[in-house]
Order: sequence, then structure tokens, then C-alpha cells
Amino acid sequence: MKRRKRTGKFKLSSLAKEIGSFVLKRSAGVIVICVFIFAAFFLARSFLYRSGYFRLKVVETRSVFLDQAAVLSLNDQLLKLYKGDNVFSINLKAIAQSIRRSYPDAREVVARIIMPDRLLVNLKFTKPIALVRGGRIYPIDEDGMVLPSMDTGSLKGLPVIEGAGIRYDEKRNRQSSSGNLKHALELLKEIKKSKFLTECGIVSVDARDLSGMTFYMSNALEVRIGYENFRDRLESLEKTLKDPRIAIDRIKYIDVRFKDVVIGPK
Repeated sequence: MKRRKRTGKFKLSSLAKEIGSFVLKRSAGVIVICVFIFAAFFLARSFLYRSGYFRLKVVETRSVFLDQAAVLSLNDQLLKLYKGDNVFSINLKAIAQSIRRSYPDAREVVARIIMPDRLLVNLKFTKPIALVRGGRIYPIDEDGMVLPSMDTGSLKGLPVIEGAGIRYDEKRNRQSSSGNLKHALELLKEIKKSKFLTECGIVSVDARDLSGMTFYMSNALEVRIGYENFRDRLESLEKTLKDPRIAIDRIKYIDVRFKDVVIGPK
């Protein structure tokens, strides 16, 4: 009985040693692999951060509505700040936040690296729907926000709002406007709902006198509409323009402020 017990203990001890040896060998293999991976990682990281191949050389800004002067100015500023810096060490989030402070009306600002040495900045703005004449011409969106200087090619065909009383301080990024602008924008929104009137084309809106607010169509026709009941008055205008008995080229103005439309001949 005693010999059997010793044999059992010997077998268990031998098995434990074999298992321990196997685990030790596998652990040593895993450790070697891990050390190799970490060493390769740090060597690669060191190469990427120290190599002159990944030094910033070019800054490119893309935006549909920024004019060429504004794009070049932004590129120059960023290049002065980061030229020669390793592209992996550049804080892209900080760049985007800084640009957003300069262009608070931008809907989206994204900065990213294009390998091996290029910084690309994308700015997206809300679409301008009109131009406001106030000392100079300002593009504005549907909420009346003044948009930054834009390429004149992207502003062709937009109606010009006169007498809106807008003032814009470019250094402080502040603007102020009267209620005239709000009424003019409401008018343009209602006109946009009518396919017929939109196709006719709106050249300008004169909002200096709200009670006599007027807009001009592409055929030089003057429409006196006031500042209220836009939907009903525009429906009356559309019916008048579609009337086959009306000779548009002989009309100077149409006044839709009253129950009965008034037509003024040339």
C-alpha cells in the first residue's frame, strides 16, 4: 500500500513539472513576441516623428464660398504657424477650433493631414440666399446671418436687398440689422415656394419703406407688396401674371396690397 502511494505522488510531481515547463516556454515565446512588437512600434514611431519626410510643407483650404484672397490669407497664416512641424504632432482639433472662432458662421470646419506633408482644411458654410447692400454688398443666409467674403461667381443671380439697415464689423464678427431685413427674407422665402415666380426671377427687393415694400422681377416689372399677407398677395400676383389678357411688356408695376390688384401702365 505504501509503494502505491509513492508512485502516485511521483506521477503527479512529474506531470506538474512538465506542465510548468510547457507554460514557461510558451510564456517566454509570448514575451519575446511582445518585446519585438513594442520595439518595432517605438522604432517606427521614432522614424515617423523624426523623419524630414513628414514635415509640413503645404497648406490647402477648400471652401465653395470663400473668395481667393481669404483662402490665401488662411493658408499663409497656417503655414507660418506649422511649416516644418512633424505632421503627426500637429493638433488638428486646435486648428479647427481656431478657424471656427474666425468664421463663427461656418457650419463645419475639418482639418486633416494628407500624407506625407500636406494640411487640408475644409470649411462649409450655409448657402447664401440674397445679397444686402449696406455700404458694401454682404451675402446672407436664410436666417439673416452675414456670410464671409465669397467668390463673386457663387453669388450670381442672387437678389439684392436694399434698405435693410445692416451693419457688419468684420473684425469683431458682429452684425446688426433692422426688422426690414426680416420682412424681406420672409418675402423671399414665400416667393421660393412658388415655382412660377421663382422661374420669373427676382432681381431685387426694396425694403426701405415696409408699407410700400417692393420687389423687381428679371423683366424689370415692379411689384408693390408691402410687408404682410405675403402668401395671399403672391397668389394674386401669380394669377395676374398668368392672365392671357395681360400684356406684361406694357405694365410698369403691379400693386397687390389691396383686394383688387392695381396695374400701372408704362
